[in-house]
Amino acid sequence: MLDPEKLNQKLLVFCNVKLKQINREIAEAFVRQINFFPEVIECYNTSGTYDYLLKIGVRDMKQYQEFILTKLGNIDSVSSIESTFVMNEVKNKHGINF
Repeated sequence: MLDPEKLNQKLLVFCNVKLKQINREIAEAFVRQINFFPEVIECYNTSGTYDYLLKIGVRDMKQYQEFILTKLGNIDSVSSIESTFVMNEVKNKHGINF
């Protein structure tokens, strides 16, 4: 288990992404692009209002803004982005117990 603070990822952001339209080709292209972004820790394809949920780790708000302006915001298929900033991690359990 790695410590985000020691990796200089002090700001944790959950980012909902909606694509302009979605089909297999567009979805695969989006996933290929975000796989190159080291800021993206996790990515989930979701149902509902948004198509993807990204977990992003960055140093601070300035680095997050730079990530949005130069990386995520430059993906042509992205229609909208909604960010939720983590104030405190209450529970983080890795693995699944049934």
